[in-house]
Amino acid sequence: MGAVFYDTIQVVKGNARDAYNEACEEANDENGHQQGYSGDIQTADGYSEAKGNPRYGTKAWSKWLDKKDETMYKGDCEYVELTGAVAKRIKGRRWKGRKGIRVFYFFGVGRD
Repeated sequence: MGAVFYDTIQVVKGNARDAYNEACEEANDENGHQQGYSGDIQTADGYSEAKGNPRYGTKAWSKWLDKKDETMYKGDCEYVELTGAVAKRIKGRRWKGRKGIRVFYFFGVGRD
């Protein structure tokens, strides 16, 4: 069994748990129910909030994410809530003007 790094962005009305569940559902729909070996988010052992992250989309973010990739284990999944202009851009027209919409970036090491 190997491991593969994955990342996904979820836009939801709700919290991180709602976003994680939706991401897992989408991964199951895309990859089929492969009993935990598709290398995507549904192979994670749960999730936790990442701490000390730089702003999304910067060079510092890329370096931070590369470092996280090197230190994470199979089944690890972390998330960052994206806010501000980045979140607004990701939401786009589809979510414009709606209240309670949040953007989450999940990443981790899936079982492959």
